[in-house]
Amino acid sequence: MTERRSLSGARVLLGITGGIAAYKTPELVRSLGREGARVSVILTKSARRFVTKDALRSVTHGPVLTDLFERDALGTGPWFEGAPPSSLGMAHIGLAREADLVLVAPTTANAIGKLAHGLADDLLSTALLATRSTVLLAPAMNVAMWEHAAVQENVAALRARGVHFVGPDDGELADGEVGMGRMATIEAIVAACGNALGAAKSNLQELGSRPRSARAAEAPYGSTLPPSTNGLPLRGRTIVVTAGGTEEPIDPVRVITNRSSGKMGFAIAEQARDLGATVRLITARTSAPAPAGVERSEAATATDMSDAVIKAMKDADALIMAAAVSDFTPAKKSGKKMPRSGSGLALELKATPDILMRVRARYPKKHLVGFALETEDELRHGKEKRKKKGLDLIAVNNPLKPGSAFGSDQNDVTLVDAAGRVEALGLRPKTEIARAILLRVAKALDKN
Repeated sequence: MTERRSLSGARVLLGITGGIAAYKTPELVRSLGREGARVSVILTKSARRFVTKDALRSVTHGPVLTDLFERDALGTGPWFEGAPPSSLGMAHIGLAREADLVLVAPTTANAIGKLAHGLADDLLSTALLATRSTVLLAPAMNVAMWEHAAVQENVAALRARGVHFVGPDDGELADGEVGMGRMATIEAIVAACGNALGAAKSNLQELGSRPRSARAAEAPYGSTLPPSTNGLPLRGRTIVVTAGGTEEPIDPVRVITNRSSGKMGFAIAEQARDLGATVRLITARTSAPAPAGVERSEAATATDMSDAVIKAMKDADALIMAAAVSDFTPAKKSGKKMPRSGSGLALELKATPDILMRVRARYPKKHLVGFALETEDELRHGKEKRKKKGLDLIAVNNPLKPGSAFGSDQNDVTLVDAAGRVEALGLRPKTEIARAILLRVAKALDKN
């Protein structure tokens, strides 16, 4: 299991690019410092329009640099609080190499594009190419920019190289529009720093126990080696993913539904794509933008989704059932809007098809992953569901837990496998939960 690493003593290089969210970075530095991190800062020219060097110097004991050729950047440091002068020389090398983590917050579309294409025309972009450390980006931009195909392709390319992301969040943006593009909260960014460092530690431990040739094939982000197919454990696999909440019509106007946003399913589809899989995404109603670069179809009702999943699974390797499927549907659907009645309305409901049980009966050897949303005694109920449905893995969560509400970008999930092993992932971004699930799926498929 990847554990969140403590930030105590961690050297964090914070890069700040020119988005309005840059004004939040002094508080971000303070929060990282409260966790024990030693923070040094690089400001881009555009970032200085939103936050000053003096404001950042007041909250960090490390250097605050802005220009590749400024006097302080051309020396030998020290580049982090408590560190000796650097043997690696100038800031774009010394800072980049001595950092345990390079965090860029906010990360503009321009900064994402430059990193994806290897451009280095200032101190921050040069340091990002020179680092061999873990890189974490916190995107922030207008919703149309975030959804643009070019930006999504750049994000996918960076994810495939091992770059971590936190956010963006959905909500009201600085320009008044509403949508995906807000920088993640400071709390989420700090948590993501610990998770990213924990993942890096786990990867290094795993690589350290393997032959040197295998280590070279799976070099971390920042290595001069090209990406390898070994870093895409789902290449050649087809994964079916469901997302969103189904709707069961009462009449042409009213439906029975649930509060699912679709974010968990979309995170799984996105991560599966980045791990090399061919993804078939089947969506019900959602309130989040779908990931780019995946095959998508829609299924509004439980019956529609059941039929779509059965068809999609014919030549697929695995199903991850993240959709929130209605358990009941009206026994009779009215063909016209039912008028309001002062005496109320009684609806007769019938059970909807159990999609996972139907898939298991049709495809007994396929790899199936389900989700169990429970509000009490969740682990016991999750274990019972896994056994009843014949699942290889089930992810159990409770939306009443702090940080796990519907629509959140985080979740608190516990995994239970076919052998009954229980693994608590804890509260973390849904993208990281998705990746944790998919890496277990990849490992299981390889065994078969």
